[in-house]
Amino acid sequence: MTVEGLGHRLSAIRRQAELSQEEMAERLGISRSAYQYYERGERDLTGSLLLKVFRLFDVDPLWVLEGDSENGVSRREREISQAYRKIGLAVERRIEDRGLPVAPAKKWDAIDFLFFEFLQSEPAVVVDTTPDTHRIDSVLRLVA
Repeated sequence: MTVEGLGHRLSAIRRQAELSQEEMAERLGISRSAYQYYERGERDLTGSLLLKVFRLFDVDPLWVLEGDSENGVSRREREISQAYRKIGLAVERRIEDRGLPVAPAKKWDAIDFLFFEFLQSEPAVVVDTTPDTHRIDSVLRLVA
């Protein structure tokens, strides 16, 4: 399985380090021709070679593999952050709608509890991360 764009990211790492292909290959302990195959995307990097790249050049593994980090934040981190926000807003809204006298610390306990449940769920369940009102109500009863 070829990782799309991995060669381009490997090239970007090399250029950032101001190395020639020959120097990069030397650092990785492989031949220049082997390195060129990797950079052109004609071969997949082995796990041990990827680890060497991560360690030698201190690069974000998710960016190297997925190429989807923006400002140092990967797609998954962004999804998790958005889920936490959605859950927090849903809890806030529910407290407000029901006029519940919930202390701020208890509100955050409820948000953290629901977020922990989200993290335990299937990773594919990112689309609808907001728990239903019944679940929010039962968690608010637990923490109140």
